[in-house]
Amino acid sequence: MKIFLIAVAITVFAPCIWAQTEIEENAAQDTINIEQTVFDTLENRIDPKLLLIEMNNFLDEKRKMEDKFFLPYLIYKENFHLSSPFNLNMRITKNGFSEIPFATGNLQTVQNNRNIFKTIYKRGNIFYDSWEYSLPAALTETYMGLGDIDMNNIAISLMKGSIFGIPKFDMQLDFLGEKGKWLGGVDESSRNFHLHLSYDLDFAKIHFDNSIIDQTLPGEKDIYSYSFPFDSASNKEKEYSVIIKNKIIDIGFKYINNNYKIENKIHKERDLMQVLVQKKIQIPNHQLDISYEFVSEDITINNLSNPDTTLITRRDNSLNLLSVDHDSNILGFKIGNTGYYQDENNFQLNSELSKKIFLGFSIYGEYGTSSTEFYPNHISTDLQHQTKSKVGGGMLFNPSQIEIKVIMGQNSIEYCKNDYFEVLNTINMSITKNLGLKIKHWLRNGRVGNLIDEDDLYIRLSPRWQMQNLLELTYFLKHDNAIKIGLKHIYHSNYSYTLNDLEMIFENDTQNLDVYLKLQLTDQFEISVDAVNLTNNKIMFTNYDHPGIHFNFNVHWIFVN
Repeated sequence: MKIFLIAVAITVFAPCIWAQTEIEENAAQDTINIEQTVFDTLENRIDPKLLLIEMNNFLDEKRKMEDKFFLPYLIYKENFHLSSPFNLNMRITKNGFSEIPFATGNLQTVQNNRNIFKTIYKRGNIFYDSWEYSLPAALTETYMGLGDIDMNNIAISLMKGSIFGIPKFDMQLDFLGEKGKWLGGVDESSRNFHLHLSYDLDFAKIHFDNSIIDQTLPGEKDIYSYSFPFDSASNKEKEYSVIIKNKIIDIGFKYINNNYKIENKIHKERDLMQVLVQKKIQIPNHQLDISYEFVSEDITINNLSNPDTTLITRRDNSLNLLSVDHDSNILGFKIGNTGYYQDENNFQLNSELSKKIFLGFSIYGEYGTSSTEFYPNHISTDLQHQTKSKVGGGMLFNPSQIEIKVIMGQNSIEYCKNDYFEVLNTINMSITKNLGLKIKHWLRNGRVGNLIDEDDLYIRLSPRWQMQNLLELTYFLKHDNAIKIGLKHIYHSNYSYTLNDLEMIFENDTQNLDVYLKLQLTDQFEISVDAVNLTNNKIMFTNYDHPGIHFNFNVHWIFVN
């Protein structure tokens, strides 16, 4: 609650503080009306009507990005919290730098960053970039939520161009705080800060990012989640990066310090440095982004489970990454390739090919291959190897208000083959002048063949049926007011896995249903009430505890100065 009250105060007073950066130094007198001075200053620099149009265009772009049906994976979302039985087998980059996993999986990385950065999901890759907001008026966006079982959250984003009255000096400041018992046997809490500064030198643009993460997480968020499912972990990260972008070549440097501890069992520390060289080439019908990274990390792991025989493992790793993101349009064929190469045992490539036939109808094909080396547990010094591949094809149908994607193919993980069938539908249309309909539907069926070991990890984490649905009705009123009623549904079929240390098998399917009501008061203020888990499901994703039925009250406020 203390975090919540502090954050509310920041929300109320931050826009006023930053508004003062537009005041001329020689006008800093007690008798000046600050708000009028800011308005006069803005009026001299830019037409207020044009400024408002530019701000609304920026907000529209941000809303569209956030509204996209995020990832084609079985992910349950409640406010800013994400949970899934999968570690999300994908590559993540942030401001051009590859995210190198350490203590937590990719899903936690997504949870920490998805509300802060501009997000693009593309061919098994997530690209995060800071929002480049350069308008002189401050823009503050706030989400605040209270739950009936002490599930609280607040997210604040403050953006402003020309800070301290310096033209072309822009800032983005973010805070995410949340607390609750979404899964597992312990509370989860986060206090995440992010600062982005950029300065345009005309011939080059300098970007500086600083992130500070302080979290308490259930052991299930650990990258080796099955070893510590009922423990509590402390995760702290400090990250600093600088990247200089220009028309010739982009150069960047990043440093990360990680400190991670699971009660009195494992303590891990890491110092990581990355050097980035990146070049973007864009010509008609072709786009190519190519980058090189040198990565060096120093890792120390203390096994604290036996105080009499403490084991210390040290790992010094250095590696080179070559990354490519390519898109072309040749004779109506859209071709895309995204991937990276480290060595013959560590690489990933995802490719797409589509061809429009007629009236929004296209044929589609996809291919992916990857190879990864990993340590089987925290203190192991022997790397294990895993290879994956997929190939599939289908159709795309994309008229003005409907998107339909149907894919059939086959996954291969080591010796196991899995035939899959996937459907992704999105409908966003007007039923009448005042009534809008939004439907999002994702369905995946995986049929496992040539099964050798039914206890194999990859089989146990592959339920045959997975499904997510969203249905939202919107009644539009005057002056950008609206009433929204929504229904969210998630389902997966039976599957099981064994916790080796407990010699137990968990088997269940999950049927989870949420309902929400939103009242939109202009397009910059919205309040909502969520009824979560109406099916009173006690288990989510096999052994993951779920808090049962509960309610959340949320406020979303955009303050335009």
